[in-house]
Amino acid sequence: MRPSERLDWDDLKLILALAEAGYVTRAAEKLRVDQTTIPRRIRRLEDRLDLKLIERIKGGVVLTAAADELVRIAREVETGLDDALAAPLEAPPVTGTVKLSGTDFMLDLLTDALVDLQKKFPGLILELKPTNDYLSLDRRETDVAIRQAESPHDGLVGRRLPLIPLGVFAMPDFADNAPGKPWLSWTLPRGVSEIDDMILKHDTDGRIVARVDSMMAQARLCARGMGCAFLPINYVSAHPELSDLVLIADGPSYPAWVVTHEELRHVPRVREVMAAIVEGLDSYHAS
Repeated sequence: MRPSERLDWDDLKLILALAEAGYVTRAAEKLRVDQTTIPRRIRRLEDRLDLKLIERIKGGVVLTAAADELVRIAREVETGLDDALAAPLEAPPVTGTVKLSGTDFMLDLLTDALVDLQKKFPGLILELKPTNDYLSLDRRETDVAIRQAESPHDGLVGRRLPLIPLGVFAMPDFADNAPGKPWLSWTLPRGVSEIDDMILKHDTDGRIVARVDSMMAQARLCARGMGCAFLPINYVSAHPELSDLVLIADGPSYPAWVVTHEELRHVPRVREVMAAIVEGLDSYHAS
């Protein structure tokens, strides 16, 4: 049996210190132990290995051939430790499925960011759920959610996103200040009534001609002249096919968060998806 099979790192450090110091007192200083500890540990090690490790000479010690072999092993181990500590830590793999929910226009704004994310991590599978509903993170109906809210609910963690500014858009035919325009209303978790109130505040004689759950569909109906609508300004500006729409007036801005369940916050794939969402929406806000 090789001696190294019955050794630990403390044993090897002891022999290495003696080899490099040449004296018990200096080896003790190097190891920061009392000098009486060195001979005692050497004797125990010799008994355990059934090998003679040192020969005492005047003024110091000389290592035997067996001890020289242990020194060689110790230096290999020490070099391996140094290399391991110097090497960069490998990031955990980003693989598996992440379910992401949010309104259709928010996921649409994230198209480039999500494409880049999947190219960066080919083992990542994105399961996108465009919806106005609040899918449950507790029941794992979704892993990550983009929500219009002032703050995350209990048990959820996340990051605040840039405010979502709305504007009143219409085709040029409806761009005047005349009252009684046709309007498109929309539904979100906040409820229909709030949107209706916003419309009537802007146009007291306004007529709601359609309610559309999909913001993307509503924007296209607005661009075809069906009526005026409160639309996200960043969404309209990001789509050339909506360039004929005229911004009649500024609307309110809504807060938004990207959230996940507290138990998922440190999962690499979830962390990367959330970071990509923040970066992707920040880029629209900056522009």
